[in-house]
Amino acid sequence: MQESQIGLKLWLSMTAVGLFTFMSTLDGSIVNIALPVMSKEMNIPMNQATWTVSIYLIVISGLLALFGNLGDQLGKIKIFRIGTVVFTLGSVLAGIDLGLPFLLFARFVQAVGASMTMSNSFGITTTLAPQNLRGRAMSFIAAWVSLGSILGPALGGMLLQNLSWSYIFWINVPIGIISIVAGAFWLQKSSKQGVKPEIDWWGAISLFLFVAILFLGFNIAQVQGFLAPVPVVTIIIAIIFFVLFVRHELHAEKPLLDLTIFKSKLFTISLITAFLVFVTNFFINVLMPFYLENLRGLSTGTSGMYMLLWPVAMLVFSAVSGTLADKMDREYGR
Repeated sequence: MQESQIGLKLWLSMTAVGLFTFMSTLDGSIVNIALPVMSKEMNIPMNQATWTVSIYLIVISGLLALFGNLGDQLGKIKIFRIGTVVFTLGSVLAGIDLGLPFLLFARFVQAVGASMTMSNSFGITTTLAPQNLRGRAMSFIAAWVSLGSILGPALGGMLLQNLSWSYIFWINVPIGIISIVAGAFWLQKSSKQGVKPEIDWWGAISLFLFVAILFLGFNIAQVQGFLAPVPVVTIIIAIIFFVLFVRHELHAEKPLLDLTIFKSKLFTISLITAFLVFVTNFFINVLMPFYLENLRGLSTGTSGMYMLLWPVAMLVFSAVSGTLADKMDREYGR
């Protein structure tokens, strides 16, 4: 009886984490399918429309390490809960059509909330799940990712055919409220009360500047060319900040990111593999809507259906791989 209660509590907790994971992936996939429509309705070129995606990714990438570090100090669940509230607020703001600058600000707010949750969601999963259920718990979260990716294109296509693009952000609000309520009931309160965090501010700032300036250089290069003076100088500045970040982290007493973890070859290879998978995934998510809608002349609804193929495959095989991981060696498949 006790084991069944522990199991029920675990899966309720994973559902609370999964609900927000679903919302954040739903947001990403909906925005991608809406980029051509937003470009036309806001009367802006497509390279400016893609900034609604770029700024979201820049801020998340730049803040993940900071909020992961804060999660270790203050409690992962506490940071996760705050992130759900911030993201939901950002979704409300993003749906208010006050022009591109205000939309980018709202996406910044969304990204801050998303980075707080993303940096701690898998930490919560591995902390709460026992060893014999960890693979299935991880695949359960991955299934929510796939579900959000599946519904995003189809739901976005239906919304855009009948409503303005504002509703692709407002659809997150009721889901966000459900996530907040579920987290309040199903996620345990943080035991780390009254802890004063020690933040490596130089590490956090230099890492954020590296990511932001690097992405800025790449976006400018799309217009001016990668060998033009401005993007070349921008990318060089970004590399300088990266070198400064690494040197600082190697000598800091309490670094933002302990770089000694990269001494593990298995960890490093796994990280590189995950990076390549996500890069490929985002290539498809960002470029495919423009190809299907602008070049092939398909409607947003039809384009969304074509984009379902990738996440459907992820949904099916994440459950299979999670079960196998609990029964076999996760790294070598033995």
